Amino acid sequence: MADAAWFGILQARGRVAGMALCGLIALAACKGAPDAAVAAPEAKPEAYYEITLRPELDEGGAVEAIAVTSRLHGGLKDGETRLKLSAPVVYVNVMGVADRIRDLRVTDGAGPVEFTLEQDDPVPGGFPYFRHWTATRDVDYPLDISYRALVQPEGGPAGPAFGIRPSAGGVSGAGAGYMIVPVNSESNLSYLDWDLAEFGPGAVGVTTFGEGRVEVNGPPAALMQGWLMAGPAGQYPPAEEETHFRAYWLGNFPFDVAEEMAYAKDLYDYFGEFFAYLDPAPDYRVFLRQLDTEPYGGATALANSFMLSRGPARPEEMGGQSPRSTLAHEMIHMWVGGLSGEHALTNWFSEGLTTYYEYTVPFRAGRISLEDYISGLNGLTDRYYSNPARAMPALEIGRVGFSDGRVRHAPYQRGALYFADLDARIRATSGGTRTLDMLVREVFALRQRGEIQLTLEAWSDFVSAELGAEEEAFVRALHIDGQVIYPAADAFGACVRGAPAPIEVDGESFDGMRWVRVEGVAPEACFASGLPG
Repeated sequence: MADAAWFGILQARGRVAGMALCGLIALAACKGAPDAAVAAPEAKPEAYYEITLRPELDEGGAVEAIAVTSRLHGGLKDGETRLKLSAPVVYVNVMGVADRIRDLRVTDGAGPVEFTLEQDDPVPGGFPYFRHWTATRDVDYPLDISYRALVQPEGGPAGPAFGIRPSAGGVSGAGAGYMIVPVNSESNLSYLDWDLAEFGPGAVGVTTFGEGRVEVNGPPAALMQGWLMAGPAGQYPPAEEETHFRAYWLGNFPFDVAEEMAYAKDLYDYFGEFFAYLDPAPDYRVFLRQLDTEPYGGATALANSFMLSRGPARPEEMGGQSPRSTLAHEMIHMWVGGLSGEHALTNWFSEGLTTYYEYTVPFRAGRISLEDYISGLNGLTDRYYSNPARAMPALEIGRVGFSDGRVRHAPYQRGALYFADLDARIRATSGGTRTLDMLVREVFALRQRGEIQLTLEAWSDFVSAELGAEEEAFVRALHIDGQVIYPAADAFGACVRGAPAPIEVDGESFDGMRWVRVEGVAPEACFASGLPG
């Protein structure tokens, strides 16, 4: 399973430090990702932010820093009196981001601007906290902000690939892994550009928001919530081909990247048809990087994009496939999104529903065999029932954070089994005329139109109406308090059957479930429909 989008879409809506992190981090596809256009309009508003990124190379040709020059136009939000800047000290287990900012210089018409510093209290589990700069005087606009951000050094704890890392002559990471941004300006529009002078011909500069110079809606902090890649990157498809799906990579992979990205594009297009409510599905970008030193990073989704970050290939991987289940998981986040509320209390939904569809939709699409489907389900349940956090309350899992990967993934597994069981309950209640797919499409369409705020309570109300029975108490017992779940025998379709069974993992025995094929039921009949009717 992907070490993925636990933190997926952090939409920058509000402050950075104390920033209202859209679902604190989760979650892919918080509704309304920052929009991007290829070119800036001729007429600019009074308040906007301009930023240029210039990767710097060391004597050996490796990227050692990103030099940032920026200009802030306009003024401060109503009620604000002094300019404030913020940068992460820790960002999702990327340590020392603010400590790697060098040569910070802020100037206006009166000259250099001085700042006082303060810092949030550390947050356990590798979760974000920030350093803040507050100007000691009133400032004039436009105002210039420049600095150098050193790349994340090798070593350090494992976690998502937000830190900027050099690889294959280029650099990649996320804005949150190096940026310091104004957090109380009135600007709600940014222009991001590149200076690629230190690279040779053919180098690319691309972000989640687009290729080259882009326009990004939202406050300056919105720029932190995008992936970036610069340097001699490979591309799929070729740059001259117009397409809604693009991939960029740095490094040598044990699989044919272009071939695997063609597979990913095909799957992405299928997801667009399956989930239906985003029509058409937005442009999407995949970033892949191979690193020679730890931390390697895993896979993580941000708005309309994800990063797959990995280490050197092992001999047994050569000539194989990409981690296709991971590709599916990260792309599905865009449609699933998340619940409003505290991350530790809501990620069962974003990660659980994404994991459920990661296993079921590619099978229903005919992209994986029934044998592989059953193998995947048994792997999922084995991990859940042997997980030391299988009965751990949500807040306790949240406090563990990134210090234990098995514990951190318990909500993914528990959530996936809940949604499989819920599908079985909906089918049973409706006599087969209704499914989980129908329910989530309807709910997500309401959310997309802004007609509802999807909270734990709201979701439970939708399910209660669907089943004719109260759901919230069960949701809280399972996902908040840590009750163990054993889904219905037909939870994963008519062609497979589950039954309680002891499982052996690392020499220990656990009460679990096993999934087997139902003879006489064709794979294509496993679910009533792969697509909306």
